[in-house]
Amino acid sequence: MIASSKGNSTGSPDSQSLEVIRQKYQYNYTHIPPLAMLDTLPEGEQFSRDWLFLLAQHLRVVFVNTIITNRGNRGSLSVRDDIKYFILEAVMKGAIPIQVSVIGRLLQIIPQILLKGLSIDFRELDNLFFSALKESGLSIFKDSLDKVIELMYEGQPTGHVKNLREYEKLLPQMELPAIANGFGQDDVFAYMQVAGYNPLMIQRVTSLGENFPVTDEHYQGMMGEDDSLVAAGREGRLYLADYRILDGAVNGTYPKTQKYLYAPIALFAVPRGKEQNRMLRAIAIQCGQNPRENPIVTPKSGKYAWMFAKTVVHIADANYHEAVSHLGRTHLFVGAFVIATHRQLPANHPLSLLLRPHFVGTLAINEEAQRNLIAAGGGVDSLLGATIDNSRVFAVRGLQSYGFNTAMLPKRLELRGVDDTNLLPVYPYRDDGLLIWNAIHEWVSDYLTIYYKTDADVQNDINLQAWAAEVQAFEGGRIPDFGEENGGIQTREYLIDAIALIIFTASAQHAVVNFPQKEIMSYAGIIPLAGYAPASILRKSEVTEQDYLSLFPPLEMAQKQLNLLYLLGSTYYNKLGDYPQLQFSDTKVQSLLQKFRKKLNRVEDTINQRNLNRPTYTYLLPSRIPQSINI
Repeated sequence: MIASSKGNSTGSPDSQSLEVIRQKYQYNYTHIPPLAMLDTLPEGEQFSRDWLFLLAQHLRVVFVNTIITNRGNRGSLSVRDDIKYFILEAVMKGAIPIQVSVIGRLLQIIPQILLKGLSIDFRELDNLFFSALKESGLSIFKDSLDKVIELMYEGQPTGHVKNLREYEKLLPQMELPAIANGFGQDDVFAYMQVAGYNPLMIQRVTSLGENFPVTDEHYQGMMGEDDSLVAAGREGRLYLADYRILDGAVNGTYPKTQKYLYAPIALFAVPRGKEQNRMLRAIAIQCGQNPRENPIVTPKSGKYAWMFAKTVVHIADANYHEAVSHLGRTHLFVGAFVIATHRQLPANHPLSLLLRPHFVGTLAINEEAQRNLIAAGGGVDSLLGATIDNSRVFAVRGLQSYGFNTAMLPKRLELRGVDDTNLLPVYPYRDDGLLIWNAIHEWVSDYLTIYYKTDADVQNDINLQAWAAEVQAFEGGRIPDFGEENGGIQTREYLIDAIALIIFTASAQHAVVNFPQKEIMSYAGIIPLAGYAPASILRKSEVTEQDYLSLFPPLEMAQKQLNLLYLLGSTYYNKLGDYPQLQFSDTKVQSLLQKFRKKLNRVEDTINQRNLNRPTYTYLLPSRIPQSINI
């Protein structure tokens, strides 16, 4: 029972302090209308010093790699010389930020650059970036570095590639993603649906609709004549990835080149058998929702037609990932709970103590996203297939169609028909995700049971009920389908499920969709973020290699994709289960927290063991799951 929350009157100290806080944490419904976001970032929500220094290190990697790619081989003797000359040029042209503390860093670093030459320590660059970030903040820092960015991209490779290996010239100081070497293979294409950057799409089907007229001839070309569509559907072996949410997309042109976004449908199947290593297989692809305009493409359609169709799926998957799975269903979903928690739960409320470590950095990164990343002319506008307004619409559609009460991982898997390990044996996201879900759910249950002995305790907690009401309110968080049938939160069981979902989303689910941005999505030779040729090419009698290559972005866009997604997928700040040392003063919590941490260690061991017998999937290793959405 939470005594401090009961009978909380308007004149109590808690309510008075909450009134002050509510003035600082106000909703805005126009940043990405009509979704609930924070109006103005309050004091204390800025990024921490440690986070900024981590980002500075990754900025340095991107900076060095870009300079060597674009400005190397100009007669200099070494990488360090290239960096030295660039920094001096940037200083002379006034491109380096001029804040006082940054000048101080420059006064320290420039003599070292001039005197040390080849022996300059790149940690000095980390310190320089950190000083600029700390002094200016990300938004101002970005604005003040426009000239530096312009200089960085001088001399960059441009134009369409003649073969995919040409994208490797963008990586002089970075490793080629390991997946690149086998990426064109059909088994890797299918594996992306269960262990890739967006392993959230496939759903089991018993039959296909009229808008996707795959025949037994198409199906048997991959699965053999002793199998059929009807049998696969009846036996639970047929799976569909349908990107219909993207249908009708307004194709973007930013900055000047025509781009394309598609709404394909892709069919997959699991072969018959009892073996637990039976992998999903790709059967057929239709590159749009209208079958009259989009032919069925299979591996029998020709090498480049099939490769073209698979890439169209990757482009759709990447755009769905960024707008829906990533922005809408993690960042914006959790952001609404962050605001409501500050506004309705006193800082010492047990639920507030549990949730706030999972909210560190979320409002700050969401603020940066809406100001820069998803603004006109920002990274999304530049790189994704649709216009920026259309990409925002996809984020809205994605969140508004994401009912809270069906978003719990076990329920979500069940609704998609992918929960049965006998029907779909290999699904690392599902299998590892359930381990994390169960660990978080048990921890949340143990913790909340200390304070809520009965359902009546839940119902009588005035702060909790105010929080629940605001989360779903039109004047509040606007989270769809939140709460129990009779309104609010009536049972301890529902409260446990709800808090487990919020923590899982802020930690594991975000890790699943965020960190593959660096290791898979940053490399345009694997995942283009937009198409640069229409899918109507597939209506040709023969699709050529040049047709296929025309689908990929020009090198200048590929470099921007590399730089942005490398940064977004690199910063691991804080770790699931590592709460601040004095977060919980209640002694009853300590043993339960240790239990949770031990459970996470066992999960880590289990996933590592699984990776010995499957293609490695590491995004749900507890050691690689941050505590909160902060990048």
